[in-house]
Amino acid sequence: MLLGINRCKLASPKATIRFTTVEGQRYNGSRADLTFSCRPKLLMSHSLAIYPGSFDPITNGHLDLIKRGSLLFDTLIVAILTNLEKEPLFTVSERVDMLREAVGGMPNVSVDTFSGLLVEYAERKKAQAILRGIRAFSDYEYELQMALMNRKLAPELETVFLMPAETYTYLSSRLVKEIIRHGGSVEGLVPEPVEDRLRKKVFPHQF
Repeated sequence: MLLGINRCKLASPKATIRFTTVEGQRYNGSRADLTFSCRPKLLMSHSLAIYPGSFDPITNGHLDLIKRGSLLFDTLIVAILTNLEKEPLFTVSERVDMLREAVGGMPNVSVDTFSGLLVEYAERKKAQAILRGIRAFSDYEYELQMALMNRKLAPELETVFLMPAETYTYLSSRLVKEIIRHGGSVEGLVPEPVEDRLRKKVFPHQF
């Protein structure tokens, strides 16, 4: 299977090209014999993606994307952005603990933190893709703008969009915090340990 050729700028369709496929098969022939999109790509045997976000807190919608992302990539890093403009409900260490507990059964998923530009963090981690979730058209408009800017800054870094399960298309961390602050139930919206943490954080006098 031919996944890609790295920066394959050929002077002529008849120019000889040589490469090795992921399966280890060698090709030695002309460009005219192949059908492929000649874009800057990496021929990889190991794929690594980053799923960035604030995760304040992690919801079952986040967890759904993490589970499916872990099946698409060999390694998935869930990266918590630490330089938020707004004051988060949970500290960075608390969010790291909640995420690690939630992804404990996924051996190819790890949790990390970062600040600054995502593309610079991705470069340090040698990632090939950024994973993002899209719930509605309003999400797509914002995510498209971010993806295009990231492509401008790092053309070799791809953005992969996933839609959450229909059950979670309306779900967000902001709505979860709003519900819990008004005394509502968030059962089924967040992992059970996160629900307990939310109640203790918002209503500490009850515990």
